[in-house]
Amino acid sequence: MTHLIVLILDDLKRMPDLLKAWRSLGLPGATILESVGAFRATTWLSRVGLGALDHLFEADEVRRRTLLLAVEDERALDRAIAEAERVMDGFERPNSGLLLVLPIMQVRGMHKVRPQLRVESLPQVLQPEWMIRRDTTIETIADSMNLQPVTVTPEAPLDEVARVMLEHPRVQVACVVNPDGRLAGLLDLKTVAEDLFFHVIPEEFLSKIAGLDDVVAFAQRSVIRSAGDAMREPVWVRRGETVKTAFQRMHQHSLPGLPVLDDCNHVTGFINLLELMSIFMAAQAQDSSQPESA
Repeated sequence: MTHLIVLILDDLKRMPDLLKAWRSLGLPGATILESVGAFRATTWLSRVGLGALDHLFEADEVRRRTLLLAVEDERALDRAIAEAERVMDGFERPNSGLLLVLPIMQVRGMHKVRPQLRVESLPQVLQPEWMIRRDTTIETIADSMNLQPVTVTPEAPLDEVARVMLEHPRVQVACVVNPDGRLAGLLDLKTVAEDLFFHVIPEEFLSKIAGLDDVVAFAQRSVIRSAGDAMREPVWVRRGETVKTAFQRMHQHSLPGLPVLDDCNHVTGFINLLELMSIFMAAQAQDSSQPESA
C-alpha cells in the first residue's frame, strides 16, 4: 500500500538536510507548502492586529513548512521515517514539528517514463570476473569479516573512546549513536589519536600555526572533549548495497571502514577496508590457482 508522509516542519534550518536524506534513499521529490499553525497565527494576530493579515506569512515566528511525500512500500516508509527522526533529533523537542503517515488508496503519476540508462562499460584492464566481486552484497562481506562495531554515546569523553577502540583494533571507526541507538556521527582513528597527542605533544600542533585560521582551529581543538564535539557526519552502507558502493563512500570520505545499518538506522555491523582488500586478494589468488579448462 502507498502511504503519504505529512511532515509539519517548524525547525526550518533542518529542511535541507532532511530533503538530502530522503533523496539519498531514492524517494521521489517532496512537495513543500508554506503553512502556519492556527494557534500560533491567532496569537500573533492578536498581538499585531488583524490589519497585519497580509503579512502573516512574512513573520518568522509563525512561518513553517508542510512537506508531503508519497512512499510506495513499508520498507521505504520505515527508512524515510527513520531518516526524518535522525535529522530532526526526534519530534519530541519543542518547535521541531509533527510527522503523520496516512494511507493512500489510489495513486496516479508516481512513475514517469525515464530515458534508458547507459550500461556501464568496464575498462579493458578490468578482468571480467571482478565485476561479480564489485557487485557482491554488503551482508556477504560483513558476515565474512565478523567484525563487531564500536559504538559510543555523544557524551563519551574522547579518552574513553580511545580505550574502547583499543579493545577492537580491527575496527578503526567508532560509531556515535543516540540514546535510541540510531547513528548520529563517526569518529575515525586519526581524529581520536590527534586528540590524544594534542594533549601529550601540543608543540607539534603549535608548529603548524601560520595564520589566524590556524589559531582559531587550535583553540577549538583545545575545548573538544566528547565524542559529540569531535564526530563527523555519518556515512554508512546498508544490507543489499554492493561492495562497489561501500568503496566509493570510503574513498569519497577518506574512511578506513563503514558501519552497516538496518532500515531504522541502527548499527548492525562493520566492514573494514583492509580486510576488504584481503578478501579480494584471496579470491584473486584462488582464481589464478584454478587450472584452465581445455
